[in-house]
Amino acid sequence: MTTEKDYIILWEQPKLEPPEFRLYYDDKGNVLSYSGDKSGTGNYIVIDAITFAAARPDIRVIDNKISTVAPNAVVHKLMPNDNEGIDCHPEDISLIVDSTYTDRKQKWKLTTYEL
Repeated sequence: MTTEKDYIILWEQPKLEPPEFRLYYDDKGNVLSYSGDKSGTGNYIVIDAITFAAARPDIRVIDNKISTVAPNAVVHKLMPNDNEGIDCHPEDISLIVDSTYTDRKQKWKLTTYEL
């Protein structure tokens, strides 16, 4: 003789936490990275999903708020530098030289200015 029993399984859905999107930035307010992970360290602000999806590298964080820089207000310029940069021929910046080159060299570094 078989007996059939009805079983009721109670299952609770786990609590879903909404994601927290973070924008990490350096001391000058420049973007370092975007993350959905809460375990990161450093300076960050919590942002919305649309800002996270855009992931714009050209924004800055000023007083814990996002500030956009107009693209025409940023100037990139190659400048001579004695300590760091790319070694080039002193008379022609388009000629990159390697460490075996023994004549004079000039280092050039890309600098960025925000107007």
